[in-house]
Amino acid sequence: MSLLGHLVPRITSIGAEPVATQALAYILSESAEVASAFVQFVSRTGTASFEPGAITAEEPHGDGIPDLTIRDKSGIVRILVENKFWAGLTDAQPVSYLEALPVAPSSVVVFIVPKLRMRSLWDELDSRCEDSAVELGDKKLDKDGGGINLIWAQWGNRTLAITCWDRVLEWLEYAANQDSIKQDILQLRGLTEQMNTDEFLPLREDEVTNIGVARRLINYSQLIEEIVNHLIADGIASKKGLKPTHGYTTAGRYLKLHKRFGLWLGVDLEAWRDWGITPMWLKQHTGGSFAGVPGKTADQNVSLFDEAQANKGVLYIPIRLKTGVERDDVIEDAVQQMRSIAVRFLDAWPKH
Repeated sequence: MSLLGHLVPRITSIGAEPVATQALAYILSESAEVASAFVQFVSRTGTASFEPGAITAEEPHGDGIPDLTIRDKSGIVRILVENKFWAGLTDAQPVSYLEALPVAPSSVVVFIVPKLRMRSLWDELDSRCEDSAVELGDKKLDKDGGGINLIWAQWGNRTLAITCWDRVLEWLEYAANQDSIKQDILQLRGLTEQMNTDEFLPLREDEVTNIGVARRLINYSQLIEEIVNHLIADGIASKKGLKPTHGYTTAGRYLKLHKRFGLWLGVDLEAWRDWGITPMWLKQHTGGSFAGVPGKTADQNVSLFDEAQANKGVLYIPIRLKTGVERDDVIEDAVQQMRSIAVRFLDAWPKH
């Protein structure tokens, strides 16, 4: 762990994102080579490359205040950067940022986030654009053997993109030709890595006093039995002989789909933290007989289900909770997802 990664969670009450923003702004401003490398990295989205000029932090644009603003030598804004770890989007993101970009020359809004958050946050960014009549083009990916580098889509001459801290800092470190700048990048890498660990984050005053957080967690947990009962009424699920099972970071119950496929449905805070997407997950320990998927591993089965994850022999299938609707609609939508998942299990393992 770097010194910056060790100290920031302990000495600041403003959160790690502002510290990371100031650190990245300093690194890009101190080294022309590294700033050019950052522009080259972002230009992999198809945005025209340029020689970077002024780089500023937290400069207002329209209704928003992006973390970084990068201009070309002519003073035209070409890149707006938003740095995130686990904070949610603000009302201005990403639409107001896109609207603040010039129509010409080509320009880009890029979000830098933890790797595990790239896909789920992209979906939210895309949804917000759709809701605001910002018609993005087809989603595109830049990938290599290590995974996804960038996800992006174009809106005319403007581009919306998302990437991860790992890729950006690895790219910048390779471009740095001064030991002092390399050390600064390593310090920032240490901070970003620390934000992905189980390190205790000091409570903020608004978290302690916001009872809405507690109410929501309780609401999520209370949905579980109702979802399962709907599935039982449909003849899809059974909980006979199976009990609710809770842990320090989980609340849920075991059930069987079509009397064959054993799973656990519930709120899993660690899965929510690690992958985003949703607080509610359907989990299957594929190695045991209870799972009902003989000869298969979680890694082999992960491609069968949308946005599924695999970790340590456990298959994690997200159950998204519909937003902005009443309780009954949330339950019905989750039940419909479970029905689709049950069909996929039957298709993959038909009775002989």
